[in-house]
Amino acid sequence: ANNILGTCSYDHTVKVWDIEKQAEILSMDKHPDAIQSFAWNVNGSRLATTCKDKVVRVYDPRQSDSVLSAPAFEGGKPARVVWMDNHQKLGCVGFSKTSMRQYAIYDPKMMDKPLAVSDIDQSAGVMMPFYDPDNSILYVGGKGDGNVRYFEVVNEAPYIYFLSEFRSSESQKGLAFMPKVSVDVHKCEIARALRLMKDYVQPVSFQVPRKSDLFQEDIYPETYAGAPALDADAWVEGKDADPILRSMKPGAASETAKIEFKAKKSRAELETELQTANARIAELEAELAKLKAQ
Repeated sequence: ANNILGTCSYDHTVKVWDIEKQAEILSMDKHPDAIQSFAWNVNGSRLATTCKDKVVRVYDPRQSDSVLSAPAFEGGKPARVVWMDNHQKLGCVGFSKTSMRQYAIYDPKMMDKPLAVSDIDQSAGVMMPFYDPDNSILYVGGKGDGNVRYFEVVNEAPYIYFLSEFRSSESQKGLAFMPKVSVDVHKCEIARALRLMKDYVQPVSFQVPRKSDLFQEDIYPETYAGAPALDADAWVEGKDADPILRSMKPGAASETAKIEFKAKKSRAELETELQTANARIAELEAELAKLKAQ
């Protein structure tokens, strides 16, 4: 939805804001401890969170009394959550009681227990998961790691298969993935990551090894166009809409309508206008008093 922003904070709340109106819309206090991560699903109808109390939760932020929850990881370090909407699944990464790094797959409609849990390795770095719904690939990198693993997600057990990994001799401090529309389809690039290093940012390209120069439709389905499908008021009223998609084929994508952002004036701007108005009123009142005195 346009201009809808979700935030979580150390007061154990998740808040939803309308940034155009500069107003808080919703506030949820369903967490007894610090919130470690949260993620929207593809159409904004659900939120998933992980918490320091070792529970993963799923709920509709517009109906926060309806909460599904499941045990997450037994380890004390932070867990992270991502949606895998094209497979109706939820993915989490975290730590076991013995500090093994793990992933878990959940059905968000039946959260009594995970569908699958498996060890990744034993390391201290908190993991950062990123999911590509176009190719059903889960990318996992850890703070302090020199590699980024990637897995294929499927509908049948065991639900996830290791594919390969990017390796480097230098460890990363952070990791982010660029939008799909930024990849080079001529090189069969399906993802591009940015690794935050000690004093620079390193781009990493993930490519499918193919020799053909033709557009590869099987690895480039229509992807998110970067345009909102709803306005904020419609979302607050309970409406949902799937994302607007665009073709990845060069020259085939149509232009999306431009959205104009109309922000209200800031508090400082309003206070300045009020002071100016009060000063002008004082001037006019003084002039009126002089006229009455004549």
